[in-house]
Amino acid sequence: MKRESPMFRLLLPILACVLAHPAGAQGAKTLFERGYLRRASTLCEQALRANPRDAQAGAILSRITSTRGDVARALELATAAAAADPRNADAQYALAEIYGRKAQRSSVIHQAGLAGKMRKAADACLAIDPNHVDALEILVDFHRFAPGILGGDKKKAAEFGDRLVRVDPVAGWLKKADVALDGKDSTAAAECFRKAAAVQPPNGRAQVALASWLAPGWRDQATSEKLALAAVQAEPWRTGGWQVLASLYAYQGRWPDLESVLQRSEAAEPSHLAPWYQAARQLIVNGKEPARAEGYLRHYLLREPEIGAQSVAAARWRLGQALEKQGRKSEAMAEIDAAVKLDPKLEDAKKDLKRLRG
Repeated sequence: MKRESPMFRLLLPILACVLAHPAGAQGAKTLFERGYLRRASTLCEQALRANPRDAQAGAILSRITSTRGDVARALELATAAAAADPRNADAQYALAEIYGRKAQRSSVIHQAGLAGKMRKAADACLAIDPNHVDALEILVDFHRFAPGILGGDKKKAAEFGDRLVRVDPVAGWLKKADVALDGKDSTAAAECFRKAAAVQPPNGRAQVALASWLAPGWRDQATSEKLALAAVQAEPWRTGGWQVLASLYAYQGRWPDLESVLQRSEAAEPSHLAPWYQAARQLIVNGKEPARAEGYLRHYLLREPEIGAQSVAAARWRLGQALEKQGRKSEAMAEIDAAVKLDPKLEDAKKDLKRLRG
């Protein structure tokens, strides 16, 4: 057997580190796209500690930080990522996304400049990668929402939407469905959802989107169930399918099926307990089994919710509603009061608290 040279042994840790970073960044991106932002954040932070100029890790962490609501830190991360590697399309997109978020939160006087920066960064992303799906989506939104004086153009929005369909049919048809819903055209939206679900090979995201579209009022329960079951069978990590099934079985009062779905969803992904929340929410809305809803919400609150999932405040508000329906008024008030303190923007919770206080 050929012996390794001393120099090779010295270089081995360096080589391992270099090889580990792309895998780590790619792993973080996969987790991010699947909605597991907390674990993706950990991987990105580890990568940046090892290499502060890791543009891919910085771009992903910027988007996660933005979702958490820390816009200032997210902008720092995106700016650093783009500076570290100006040819990294994801870094340019992260800049576009954070400028868009800042524009939404800024005064009218600052929105024009931020919208311009968002468009410039998105254009830079497409110059590097013409098929970058997120950049195409954000430019659809820019042109449909921005006034003409800022460069918005409904015709260009449609053109970018058509281009998105060619690049990624599922993403394209789902974006067109979003545009149709914004225009209150439910017929066109339904057609777009169905076209996304018809893309071959079947796509779990599209199946869940159509199943969710059919969910309000449960207009087609059989089809919604079939789509969600197909999605979780093919991609057990896709929590949206489990959420649809949990809501549907709660609505139908299929308790053994509901319990099975909740247990299977948690086994598939222990960190994402959104199906438990959705089952409880459906029970509360329908006025069914408040004690069961209470148990589901307490289970949901055992762990810190996934970033971007239903907040602790929202869960405690719903818990208060479940307690009220059981006649436990003082406990209900305590939970809803805690929810409002955690998130003063929960207007419906404020209304419930005011009503309970008389």
